[in-house]
Amino acid sequence: MDRYSIEKDIEICAVKLHILSCIIVIITVYRSPSGNIAYFLNNLEAALNQIYSDTVDIILCGDFNINYLSDNQNKQALNSLLTSYSLYSVIEFPTRIHNNSNPMIDNIFINKLKNENYLVYSLINSLPDHDA
Repeated sequence: MDRYSIEKDIEICAVKLHILSCIIVIITVYRSPSGNIAYFLNNLEAALNQIYSDTVDIILCGDFNINYLSDNQNKQALNSLLTSYSLYSVIEFPTRIHNNSNPMIDNIFINKLKNENYLVYSLINSLPDHDA
């Protein structure tokens, strides 16, 4: 994944797990709030193209710095891209508590059709700005 990474725009890594007869790829990303969103989306798409297959379960997670609690262009663009890979957000609560702002900028995306039984909850971890 190194070839898709550039500091602040997209920092991405992945691990492929072979568990019994399943192949799971966990991808984690970071996008700085000041990063280039077009570069982020283009390189995320290239990375997903490299990994995607009907036989692979993808879990995409990380700090996207795109607030999913409000409707915005970046959210729409990311959703459009990820929907084409059958990946949907499973987080429904604020992930960063800062002053008077409670955005949901950390996220997890999975194929909800393949993975119907999942549980996601917030873990208050006492770190300065992000919950787990």
